[in-house]
Parts: sequence; C-alpha cells; structure tokens
Amino acid sequence: MFHNYLITALRNFTRHKLYSFINIAGLTVGLTCAIFIVLFVRDELSYDRWIPGTENLYRVEWTVHNPGERPSVNSNVPFPVPDAMAAQLPEVKAAVHLESYRMTVGVGNRQFLDRVDVVSPNFFQIIQLPLIAGNRSSLLSQPESAVITESAAHKYFGSTPAVGQILKVGGICEFGPEISGCAVREASVMVRGVMRDLPHNTQLSGGVFIPNTSIADPMSPGRKRDWFSSSWFGYVELQPGADAQAVEAKLPALVDRDFDPRKRAGLSVAGSQIIHLRLTPFRDDHLSTDRYQGLTPAGSWTTVYSFMAIGVLILLIACFNFTNLATARAMVRAREISLRKVLGARRGQVMIQFLGESVLMTLMSMILALALVEMLLPFYDRMLGKPIALHYLNDWPLFLSLLGTAVLVGLFGGFYPALVLSGFRPASVLRTNVAGQSGSSLLRTGLVVMQFAISIGLGIVASVVFAQISFARTADLGLDKDQVVVVNAGGMNPSTQQSMVHALDADAALKGATLSGSVPFDGQRWVNTVEIPGEPGTSTIRWFPIRPDFLSLYHIRLLSGRALSDSRGEDVWREDSSAANVVINRAAAARFGYSPQSALGKTFYHDDTTAKVKRIRLTIVGVTANFMFEGGRRQVVPTFYAYKPDDNYFISVRVPAGGMPQALSAIDGIWHRFEPSIAIDRYFLDADFERQFLADEQQGTIFDLFVGIAILIAAMGLFGLAAFSTERRTKEIGLRKTFGAKTRDIILMLLWQFSIPVLIANLIAWPVTYYYLHHWLEGYAYRIPLSPLYFIGAGAAALMIAWGTVIVHAVHVARANPIHALRYE
Repeated sequence: MFHNYLITALRNFTRHKLYSFINIAGLTVGLTCAIFIVLFVRDELSYDRWIPGTENLYRVEWTVHNPGERPSVNSNVPFPVPDAMAAQLPEVKAAVHLESYRMTVGVGNRQFLDRVDVVSPNFFQIIQLPLIAGNRSSLLSQPESAVITESAAHKYFGSTPAVGQILKVGGICEFGPEISGCAVREASVMVRGVMRDLPHNTQLSGGVFIPNTSIADPMSPGRKRDWFSSSWFGYVELQPGADAQAVEAKLPALVDRDFDPRKRAGLSVAGSQIIHLRLTPFRDDHLSTDRYQGLTPAGSWTTVYSFMAIGVLILLIACFNFTNLATARAMVRAREISLRKVLGARRGQVMIQFLGESVLMTLMSMILALALVEMLLPFYDRMLGKPIALHYLNDWPLFLSLLGTAVLVGLFGGFYPALVLSGFRPASVLRTNVAGQSGSSLLRTGLVVMQFAISIGLGIVASVVFAQISFARTADLGLDKDQVVVVNAGGMNPSTQQSMVHALDADAALKGATLSGSVPFDGQRWVNTVEIPGEPGTSTIRWFPIRPDFLSLYHIRLLSGRALSDSRGEDVWREDSSAANVVINRAAAARFGYSPQSALGKTFYHDDTTAKVKRIRLTIVGVTANFMFEGGRRQVVPTFYAYKPDDNYFISVRVPAGGMPQALSAIDGIWHRFEPSIAIDRYFLDADFERQFLADEQQGTIFDLFVGIAILIAAMGLFGLAAFSTERRTKEIGLRKTFGAKTRDIILMLLWQFSIPVLIANLIAWPVTYYYLHHWLEGYAYRIPLSPLYFIGAGAAALMIAWGTVIVHAVHVARANPIHALRYE
C-alpha cells in the first residue's frame, strides 16, 4: 500500500508541474528562513549557558532615582553592594566583582592596548571559565598575578609557555572621592593560568584578568566604599534552593542601613528611595539588561520574539499556499478519488494518502532547505557579524526538531485539503465528471487575505524601522561629530593633559584640541546635587567638566551669554573655590524656569559633602542650544558645564578632511612624546556614533530579507491561484466576449477579483501594525511620526504585486479567441 501511495504521489507531482513547483519552492524557502531563524534564536539563548555552575549566579543591577531626573537604569552597581549582600544576607554564598578597562600591557619593550578585566580573587572559582593551564583554586590568590586567554598568550609570548612569564599592566588613573589629581599605577604581574579563548556567546570579553588586590587596579579604596558611585559589574552566588525574589525583598532594608543620602549627596530621603537593586540571572544577562552598558553588544527578548514570530508567519504563508492550491485543484483529482472509493477505499485511507503526499512534499522541501542553508550560512554569518554553526551529528536534537517541524507543517498544510478531497461522493462525481465545490472558496479567499495581511504588516514594520534608523543617524545632533578623534587621556595627570592639548593645538596638521570629562556617545553620566531656584530641598542635575574651547571645537551653538574662559578667575572651578561660573543648556534653563536670555547672571548652589568646600555658588554666564550628547535614543536632559581642570579624561582633536594619515601620525607622535610608557587609545567619534546602530542595522537587514521572502511566497501562491481561477472561468470569459465584452473589461474584472482580498488584508494589517510600531518607537527619545504614508505605501505595493502576479494570466485569457473558450469542457 505504501508503495502505491508513493507512486501516486510522485505521478501527481510530475503531472501538475506548476503547482508542485510553487508548493515545493514556497515550502523550501519558508523552511530555509525558519531554519536560519531557529539558528539565530538558539545562539541568542545559548549565551553563558555553557559555563558550568552558574545556575545560582546573579548579576546585581541598580536603578538610580535622582530627584528631578528620569530613573537611570544600569547593569552595573556600586562596588560595596555585592560584598554587603554576602556579609549580611545568609542566602548569599559569595560575591564577585568585575571591572573592565582598556589598559597598556607591556611585554619586554613591546606595548599592547588590550582589554583587561580586574576581578575578585575568587572569580575563577565562581565563574568557571575553561582552563588550559593553572590551578583554579589559587589562580588569582596572589595580588600581582594574571590569567590570560590562549590567543593573548600566543600574541605576547609566541610558542613560549605563558605560565610564569611577566606582564607589565597599568596606564589608567586611580580615581575616587578622596583622590585629587591623577596617580597612574603600573604593576608587574606573573601569569599563573591560561584559559581557552572565550566563544562569541558570552557576556564576558576580556583577554587578561588580574585581581582587584593588585596595585594596577585603577579603583581607589574610597571608590570601593562609595554607595553612590557606579562601578562596573557585581555578581552574587546564592545558596542552593535560595529564592532570588526573597533576596530582592531584603535589599531595600540593606540599602537603608548602609547608605545615607544626606551624608553622601545632601538628599533628605531614605537610601532605598534613591537606589533600587535587582537581581538578574547570569545566564539571562545578554537578553535582559546588557542594553544598559553591558560588556558585549546587546541582545533583546524583543528581537528574539520578533524573529520567532516572523519564522512562524513565513511557514504559515507557505502552508496557506499549499492548502489553497490543493483545494483549488481538487476537481482535477475528483475522478481518481471517486474510482478509489468505488473500489473500496475508505475515507480514512484517502485522507492518509493525501496527508502522506503533503508530508512527502514538505520532507522534500526540508532536504532542499538544508542544502540552501549550507550554501548560504557563510553569508548569514557575515550579516549577523558572528559565527552560526550547524553540525548534524552534534546538533541531532535540533535536526530531529527540524524533521518534526517538517512533518507538522505537512500535516497542518494538508489536513483541510485531505478533508475536502476525501469527502467527494463517487456517484455525483462520476455522473457529472465534476467535483462540485472543490473546497470552500470563502476559505481560499480568507487564506489569501491572511497571507497578504502578514506581508503588508511586515512590509510596514520594515519601512518604519528603516526610516527610524535613518532618522536617528541623520538627525541634527546640535554638535559636529565628524572629523573628530577622541583620545583617552585617563592615564595622564592634569598638567600633562594641558601640555599635550597645547601641543596638539600648535600642530599644523591638526585643527584644534580640547579636554573634557566625557565625550558624546560614551555613556558616562556625571550627576551633581543642586538647589533649584524656587524649589524646596535639593535635586540632581547632569553636569560635565569641559575646557573653555570645548563648545567651539564641537560647533555647539550659544543662545545667549558667553563661553567659559581661561582668563577669568571665577570661570575655573577649583577644589578650594566657593564660587564658579558655568554654562548651561536650554533644557537646564527651562528646568530652572528661565528663558535663555533671562538665565544669564542667575545663580544656584551645589552641595558636596566629600569636597573641601561643602557649598559652592554657581553663576550662569552662557546658555547653549540643546545637543544630543547621548545620541537619539535618550532625551536631552538639563545639564551644566564647568571648567574643572582636574576632572578631564578625554582629549578631542579636530582633524582636517584631507591628510588623515598625517593627522593621525601627528596625534600619535605627540602622545608618545608626553606618555611613552602608555599605549595610545584613540578612536573616531563618528565611528563610535555609528556603532550605536550596528546591531539595529544587522537585524534590520535580516528582517527586510525575511519580509521580502514572505511577500515572494505569498505572490507565488497568488500566481498559482490566479492560474487556476482564470482556467476555471475560461468559459465564462468566452461568453462575456461573445456578448461584447472588451479585453480591457475582462482584465479589469479579473484584477478586481484579486484586489478585494488585498484591500481587506490592509484593514487587518494596519491597526495591528500601528499598535506594535507605536510601542517600538517609544524606545527612541527622538522618533519619526507614524505617517499614514507608510501604511498606504505598503498597501499599494501589495496591490501592485498582486496585479503584477495575476495580470499575465488575465491578459492571456482575455485575449483568447471566444470560440476556443466556448469549446472548453
């Protein structure tokens, strides 16, 4: 019996080549997309799950509720928090710290600028990264020790065994509340372990690990005691069986006990009203909170769910094609089915036959899809920017899942056609030689509507996402980011920084240089407690230390007043100052209740319990236009800018459009003249800005590709359905032409028949898509409006695709000789 079913199925495939091709091609493309999406989702879900023993490990994160500001959500936490949890909460078994820096690593007379992770001595016992050499229990027990990756060992020492070798690590300023100036520390550390290179699916990124007991650790003892200063990352391991939510419930009391906002920031509120702590499972960090300044590029559950939904929708469109074409062509097989029933076949046997044909078709499509995946996988890797592997032997659970998916798709797509085909009555079919109703035409129309509703919705989403990213990239930031090279000068003391800036200013190959405590798009946030005029108590406001020429170098427009100056004494904010002049942005002027002009000369006060002078009067001498210091994702916030020479960490250099090699050579030469022992760390500001959109662009490109494929599959199905429909209406069309209908009238009639489902699809797709995009755009502080043109354009494009798909059949039938049409059947 199976052999008979197989032969019948293969003959049916070859007899109806067009419909078989459309079904197999649609299923193949749909399954190929589904496989790629499954590989992407599996990779996103695999982050850090390969590290053993991390089931009870959590990252401690915080949200800061500064008065007068929107809550600031962070994936890092003040340094003392994890240690306090380990000391005070019995559910916490151990605590681990990780701070990541770009530091100079010296090997002999060679220098490398590499990522160095400064971690707790017990780091490798808690986070068990794979080792090649070294004793895990004592890897970082000595202060001046190091663990490096296999590739770092090869880079530093070649083929020489790395364990026992010496590295010089340093080049970052020590900083903290009690530090004045800059104290660069360098340590000679011994390599005590070598670990395997970290795979791409991890939130960790270091190549060199040193303990935070080393003198090379840039964080000062005072910073390690500061509850109001964001550090890097803190992790806690809970006792087996401990409930993370129960631990979180105890954290407000712990914060109130150990952090007093009155002493640290002059705020008259409880500590838990300022600091909110939360626990995120270590294995979920990549998708949950790495978007808040994580160590590695962010993932998101939204992206994972969106891709999964697209995969399901594409498979549904392919299944709809199969169902539509199978039921539409039922009349062709009516005689065959009736003869089978006359010869004794039961309805269940007929259903099994057609379900078997459907499953056979999807299995053939799955084989072709796997072949396509193998061919296109390198291209897919380049699009994602990371390796995605598929190994049939190692991935046998995935392979079995794909096989099961193919069978389910076959059963799903073939169930209704099998139900319809097996229900034919032999007597009526053999008497009239027609099948009657070959499945519900209403159902076929409904499936076409759903296909195009999905395609239109995806098309709208793709166009809006592309437009929003383009808008964010090309929006007027209020500053000039092009032709600016940023140099990390955190390893220089203030006097050396000033001397280097003067040397850069004087070099003919460059167009100017300035200093600042932060630079655009670097994600740093400086916050000060101030008294807002006319408001009771204290509030917080963003601020940045800058050099007087910062505004002119970045071409930031002054709305009123003047910039700060070296020649005016009160323009410089010194540690022993009781008064200083500042520049504010327009948002700060509005926050204070002033216009840009009326703000000049007004004062406000800043209180700092850790400074030599506890209270300082700040006078506004200039107001700038708002500029997007953090890019387009965050709203411009009230900010003031002060000339504080001891708090600058970055040098911004404007370079000419031509002669870039000469400009970079000049910057490198001047750097090594002032800091020969520290490797230069520089980057282009516009490239850093573009990196904000890299993940969105990669995912948007893949999304657009999948949308195009969904539309292609829908168009293929409509092409087959149009061929069937025009064939069935051949006699009708012949009669119409006999009674005087013109070719144009016939074409318009057929086009209108297929336009109605597309128009109905728009009515379904538009509200659903609007709801989704409205919430998606809320993630951008500056966003495009949801113009009706996006919806009308996608609907019109779908209509044009539908017309283009069916017009070939329409023209052919409409131009046919009516005599041939009347002889039909």
